[in-house]
Order: sequence, then C-alpha cells, then structure tokens
Amino acid sequence: MTGEIENGDLAIRDVADLLQSQYAIIAGGKTREGCPIITFPDNGNFHNLSDLDYQRLMLYLTSVPTLQEADLGFHLIIDRRNDKWNSVKTVLLKISGFFPGLVHVAYVLRPAGFLQKAISEVSNKLFREDFKFRVIFLANVAELHEFIDKDQLTEQLGGTLPYCHHTWIQNRISLEKFSSMTQDVSLALDSFTRRLAEIEFPNNTIATTSLLSQQQVEYNELKEEILSAARHGEALLDSVRQLTGKGTADRLGNVAAIERLLVQLEETERTFDLFWTHHSSRLRHCLALRQFEADFRELQAILDQHIKTIEEMTEVGETQARVEQLLCDTSAFQRICRGDIERAEEVISAGQQLLSGRHQCPTDVVEPKCVELQRICTILSQRLERRLHMLTKELMERIDKANAWCTRGIELLASQNNTTPPDQALQELQELIEAAEEFHHPRCIFQDSVMPETKALITQVLQRIEDVSLMCDKRIMTLKQQLIKPARPVQTVTPEPVKPLQSLPQIVKPGRILKKANTMPKMEMSPIEGESSSPESESKDAEALRLKRGHVLAELVETERIYVAELGSIIKGYKMELTNEGMVHLVPAALVGKADILFGNLEDIYIFHGETFLRDLENCISNTELVALCFVQRREVFFRLYSYYCQNIPKSERLREKIQTEPQFLAACQQRLGHKLPLAAYLLKPVQRITKYQLLLKDLLKYSDEPSCCTELQEALDCMLVVLKCVNDSMHQTAITGFGGDLNAQGELLLQGSFSVWSSSKRERLLRLKPSQRHIFLYEKALIFCKHSKPQAHNKATYHFKRYLKMSQIGLTESVKGDARRFEIWLQGRAEVHTIQALTVDIKQSWVRQIKGVLMSQLAELKGKQNSALGKTNHKPLRQTISWEAQGSVSGSLRTLSVDGSSVISHITDVSQSTEDDVAWSSENSNTDDEDAFSENPGPAPAGRYVALADYCAVGQSEVTMREGDNLELLKVGCAGWWFVKLISTGIEGWAPAAYLEPLNRKTSRSSQSVNSQETI
Repeated sequence: MTGEIENGDLAIRDVADLLQSQYAIIAGGKTREGCPIITFPDNGNFHNLSDLDYQRLMLYLTSVPTLQEADLGFHLIIDRRNDKWNSVKTVLLKISGFFPGLVHVAYVLRPAGFLQKAISEVSNKLFREDFKFRVIFLANVAELHEFIDKDQLTEQLGGTLPYCHHTWIQNRISLEKFSSMTQDVSLALDSFTRRLAEIEFPNNTIATTSLLSQQQVEYNELKEEILSAARHGEALLDSVRQLTGKGTADRLGNVAAIERLLVQLEETERTFDLFWTHHSSRLRHCLALRQFEADFRELQAILDQHIKTIEEMTEVGETQARVEQLLCDTSAFQRICRGDIERAEEVISAGQQLLSGRHQCPTDVVEPKCVELQRICTILSQRLERRLHMLTKELMERIDKANAWCTRGIELLASQNNTTPPDQALQELQELIEAAEEFHHPRCIFQDSVMPETKALITQVLQRIEDVSLMCDKRIMTLKQQLIKPARPVQTVTPEPVKPLQSLPQIVKPGRILKKANTMPKMEMSPIEGESSSPESESKDAEALRLKRGHVLAELVETERIYVAELGSIIKGYKMELTNEGMVHLVPAALVGKADILFGNLEDIYIFHGETFLRDLENCISNTELVALCFVQRREVFFRLYSYYCQNIPKSERLREKIQTEPQFLAACQQRLGHKLPLAAYLLKPVQRITKYQLLLKDLLKYSDEPSCCTELQEALDCMLVVLKCVNDSMHQTAITGFGGDLNAQGELLLQGSFSVWSSSKRERLLRLKPSQRHIFLYEKALIFCKHSKPQAHNKATYHFKRYLKMSQIGLTESVKGDARRFEIWLQGRAEVHTIQALTVDIKQSWVRQIKGVLMSQLAELKGKQNSALGKTNHKPLRQTISWEAQGSVSGSLRTLSVDGSSVISHITDVSQSTEDDVAWSSENSNTDDEDAFSENPGPAPAGRYVALADYCAVGQSEVTMREGDNLELLKVGCAGWWFVKLISTGIEGWAPAAYLEPLNRKTSRSSQSVNSQETI
C-alpha cells in the first residue's frame, strides 16, 4: 500500500477538483536512477492555484509512489513553452517554498517566444542561486531527452508513455475504495477479537452454549466480509490489468498496490482464523467442563439414592418363593444401577480428557469429582455384590462342601491300586462315607434351595454325589469279597493310574487372582480290581473310556487355566508396564502409543477366556455334553477375537523388528516375570491354543460312546474346525497385495486354493500354452486371481493380485476334455476364457458345486422366483465352506452354466457390449509364471545346532512341531523371528519361531541375556 494513503492523511476525494485541472500530474515515469517524475503541464492555469491548494496537491501526488520510490527523491518537469517567464518564476518559487519530499532536479522548458526567451536568459542568471534544488533550463524537448528516456515521458513531452488522466483518476478511486474496505475489515476484526478476549465465560451449560452459538454467528459474518473484500480486490486487479495494460499498470504502481493489499488481507484472515480456533477451543473446553459439573451433580444424587436403597434391602427370606422374589428384585435393581454406573464411568472418562487436554483445567475442581464418582460407584457395586452373595451364601457353602467331599472321594479311589492292602483300602473308604453322613440323602440338603437360577448347578452337584457314592459302594463290596475269599484268576486290564487332582490355588500361578469355581470336575474311575469278568466285562470298557475322558476333561480345564494365567502375565507384565512411570525411560520411541499394534486384541481374548469361557468349562466339566455346548455357543466370539488377532500378527512382527536394537524394555519385563521365553513366544500362545481345542475335542469324541454325547461333541468339533478354517482364510485374505478395491465389498470368502490356469482372450489375442500358477479366492460377488509370491524371509504366504472377475458376468463349464480335474470360467461370448486345473478331482468338484450355487442364486434373483442367497441374511462370519471331499463323480458330458441379467429379460443380446468395467487386470505387465512355486527348498546355511525351550504345535503345513528338549539344525534365518530348521531325530524340515530356540551349547543363553540387558539399564 502507498505511503500517504496508508496514513490516511489525504484521499482522492479531498483533491478531486485539483486533479481535474491538471496543475500537476504523476504519469508513472521514472528517471534512469528510478526516481519518480512529477510533471507541471503547460496549461496556463497554474497562477489560479492558491498556496493551500498547491500544498494539498503536492501532498497527494507525492503519496502515489511507494515509500521506497519516494525515498529516492523526485525529478520535476516544468513545461512553460507557451507561457511567460513570470509563470516559470512562480512555479519555482512555490516549489522552493513547499515540497513534501526531496527534489533532485527541476527541468524547465522555458518559453519559446523571442522576448520571453531573452528575459528567461537574463533571469536565469539572476535567480539560479535562489532555489534549494538544481534547476536546468531547456530550450526544447530534445534537450530533455538527453536526461530522461522517451519511454518515461508522455506524448506532450515527445515521449511514448501512454497516459490518460481520466483513467488514472478512476484507478485511484477504485484503489482507495479497496484500501478503505480493507481498513474497515481490519478495524472490525480488531474490535471483535478485543471483545472476545475481554469477555468472561459463563458458569452454566445453557449460557455457555448460547455464547458459543452467538460468537460463531459473528465469526461467520466477519469471515464473509473478509472473503467479500478479497473477491472485490481480485476483481479490481483484473480490471486494472485489462484497462491500462500490463506495462502502464506496473509503472503506475496500481497492480503492486492492489497485490500488497490482498496479501495484507490474507495475512489478516489467517491471524483471525488462528485466534478463533484457539478461542472457540477454549470455549468448547469450558462447555465440556460445565457439562461435566452438571453431570456430576446429577449422578451424585442418583448414586447416593441407590446406596440408600441397597442399604434398606436387609431381608434374607424365609421361604423358597420369597428368596426367589428377592433375587429377582435385586437383579432388576442391579441392572438399573449398572446403567447409572456406566454413565458415571463415561463422566469420569470425560473428566480425565479435560485434565489431559491442551487447555488448562482446574485440577482441584475436576480430579476430586472423578475420585468421588469412582468411590461411589465402587461402594454401590460392592454392596450389590454383597447383597446377591448374601442371598445365595448358604447354598454356595453347601455346594462347596459337597464338591470337596466328591473330590476327596475321587482322589482316594484313584490312588488305590494293586499295592494297596484290601483292609486298608476298605477302612479308608468307610471313613470317607462316615465323615459325610449328611450326603447319604443329598436331595434333602438342597431341596429348599432349588430355584431357576440354581437348578442346573444343584442338579450337577447331586449327580456328582450319586456317582461318587455309587463308585465307593461298588469298591467297598469288591473289597469285602476279596477279604472273605480269594479272587478268581481273572485277567484284568489295569488302566494307567490317575494323578491326584490338585486344588485350584496350587494350579494358578502366584499373583494371579481367579474366582473359585462353584463346581469340581467329575472324574470317572478305573475298573475295580477283583470284579468278575462275566457280569461286568462291558462295564470295564465303559469305565476305561470314562477314565480317559476324565483325563481329557481335566487337561482341558487345567490347560485353560494355565493359558489364562499366561495371557494375564503378558498383559500385566508387558502391556501395562508401557504406562508405568518407572519403565517409561526404557520404552523405545517406536513403541510409544503402539501397544494395540504390538499386542493386538490380546486383552480382549484374556477377558473372554478368564471371565467367560473358563467359568463355563469349570461349571460344566462334569458333563461332556455341556462342555461341547460351551464351544458351540461361543463359536462366533472365538472367530471374531482370533481372526482379528491373527490378522494383526504381521503388524506386530514388523513392530518387533523395529525395536530389536532397543531390547532393554522387553528384557526388563521378561526378567521381572521370570519367563524363560521372550515375548515373541508368548504372543504365539493364542494361535497354539485355538489349534489345541480341536485336538482335545477329537480325543473326547474318541473316548465317548453315548450317541447323544457323540453328536454334541461332533458339532463342537465341526464348529472349532470351521473357526480354524475361517481364521486361516482371513489370514490368507490379508496376504493379498496390489488389489485396489475393497475386499469386504466382495461378500463372504467361500473358497480359496491354488490351481494351474490357462487364460485366453479374444480382445488381446492372448493364448497361454503354458499354465500359470494362481491362487484363486472365490467370494460371493467376485473371483480374484492372485500370484503366489516367494517370500524373501519366512514362508508366510503373500498373494499378488492379477485378475478380478464379477460373479454376475461369468459362465461355468463343469468339465473340459482331456483332464477330469479341469473346469472353465468364461465371460460373455467366451471373449475371455480361464481353464482351471485343480490338484484333485475332489477339489474341482467342490469348487464347481460352490460356483454353481452362487450362479443359480443369482439366476433365481433375476427371475424373481426366490430371494438371492447373497442378500437373504446378514454376513455370517462362521460359515463352513464346502469340504474337499467330493460328493459324486465327474459328469462325462460337457455342461455349462452362465447368468446374465440381460439374457433373462430379452434374448436379443449384443455380446460386444461387455466392457472392462466388470473385470480388472493387475497393473503389472509381466504375466510370466515360470518362477511360480508353492514350496521352498532352501539349501542349508552354515549354522549350529539348537535345542527347543518349550513345546510348539505347528499351525500350518510349512511349520514344524517341536517338543521341549528336541535338537534341531538351523538351515536358514528368516525375518520377524522365524527360522527354517530340521529336526535331528526325524529329519522333518519346516519353519519355527526363533524365540523357542537356543544354542545347544548354551542352555541358559536367553535368560542370561535378559539379566545382562537389565544390568546395563
């Protein structure tokens, strides 16, 4: 912006009449030194200009150039060729008397008349020394051109600089109008920001919300004024450039002045936006604080009332009906309280966010309220639990006593073998029976306590008491017979002795707190010695099966407890330590804020198994059918939790690779926990556990003989196999690379597998004589062809996207001449044909059946006869895909099937209408698959031998199963902690986690490394 206009001293409206008379003009020309030129035209009217008007005119004209140009000084051109000498003298005297700037030279074009020329020559000699600046008298414009270039002079002075006085005035008016507009906007913004900075925030939610809304409206209005001024400036800039031309506009400085004003306006807008962002954030923070205080007051009153209500609930109940009603009322009240407690937790979370926000928050106001809410919620929860416990305490005491007696009886029966004297065994059993006379009629004990909530539990306890009593009675009878007469020489099969059960506190690791189970395992006993073979030969086999089944059930529960304890140790010993102030300095920078990536949803898995699944197993362990039902009912939770965890494994491995150079934190955690294995080994536990379930279920099914029990176990086994397959499919799906679309939009993954593929295309005239190895994914809505990429490190499958076909656009040929393992997938008019060869006929048949099912569902939908199978129900994550086992033989005839929406509506179809929109190719140009392979044969690298630190169960075909103490030879070192090894004893090769191995000659290397790393810390 120009100097004087910026100061606001004079505007064009103040000198408009003086500018119209052209007493003096500034056309935009400059001397060779860059000094601006002011011209006094020879109009013969300068004598009419008063001294005050002259000063105003000079002040305005000298303000037109920029400050930098004005500081250089001015050159004046006084044209008096048609005037008299007195006029020259008048102008010079006024300039000498007042000029608001530095004058270097005044060029005077003296009068051209003979008499005036003579007078000027005389006067020039007399008055030359009276002026404060240099005066050069010129006889004509030619002499002027010696000092100033022609392109800087107007046509009146013999120059070529275009100048229109009217246009110049109009530009100045527009420029000053825009400058005034920017000043008004700036003043409005200053007033608004000053007012907002001085205002006090309200003390209630309603007033704060109203203030925020009001100020938002004012901000929007001012923002619109800024944008309007900017639009006006842009339009003005375009107008000036079009009207005067680029050269003149540059010389006049109008373009530069407008651009400076626009830059200034943009900077003002940016400053204003930053201020508003900060202010509105503070105001919203204040609103959140007021809302927090209001919610606190409301919830405090509600929770206090709940506590008073629960304190008044003192009735225990004298009859079964009354106890049942009290339990129902307490449970209903607990649900109400739980909703308010959840609201309180949300308010506490909001308060913690206020404390951790970037705006200062009064800690002494928020933190005590959070503590108080937490305290009230804890008290209310404890009193609710105590109330429920009080109503069922007597029943639980009876159940615990019965379970303890059953456990003692089972252990006693299991510990007696051939070496135990009959009289001693008989005495021990009689003492056991006499010690619990109350259990001789167990139904009378629990008769008054049977309620809907406890009926199932009491039934299990009663059944257990009867089973143990029956086994004890049979054993006592047998022992008495042995003491009376010698046993007949009957060959008996003595089963493997049962290891006495340990109590729960001995199983659980120190420091781990688990709720005691309400039931104890039901253990089936071995055949009794001395029993006659003829009447009880069948019962011996049944008892043997029950014994083995008991072993498996005990292993299931015990390993589940160990699994939960190990997960808890990882969560508490590693994940929670990330936020421990004493360990923060050891946490690598790459690990900060990445706990969810390193551990995935491991905490959700721990909560599910510790609080739900383990309790289910403990409560149902006496009934094999109920155990099977636990797996069936929780299958969707299994799939959701473990599929997410397995999909996160690659991210976790990459993160652990990044922090390998900073092992201090993980080493310190491992040392504190006393773990023999590092964290990587424990992160594999969920994958191993989900694989272990189906093995245990197979053993239970093997040792079960009751048809109903076998049916339930088979269903449970099928469910876990489906979960394993779905988890495996989801991991394969995450290995797809290069696909630009959304895999979730393709529907459910039905099948996936590797095939040999011959492709031909009419459009590209492509005919593949050599098959390509492709891994194909069959979704509900698409077929995706991928290329199996050889990994550079460990054999974790990756699939590079090659081809995409919509299921709504393909046709199917079930059989192809030459090989019963082949079938064809083709587009309309066979414009593109893919001949697919499976490894076996069974695999081919299963794919054909599945593809036919999808196509027939689409056909039925198009005809309107039935709902589409794709849209009939919501997505079911646990769906068992078709087995590899074929059902039927290959048809000898050539059968094809295709679904096309247009063909159903009309038979007149143009095959050429098929476009590339329905199919997609990979962007990779090369389709050569000579290097495709689905297995690796790495050569052994020079390395030593290692020993397995713990058992490891292989998850995939490429991995190897190890037992603790096995010796292995290292063949190849992969990445992310995977090694390719060979078992010395069997020669089996495969991939294994390096965390499970240590050098054979250094048995405790890993533990010592952890200690050393901790010492260095």
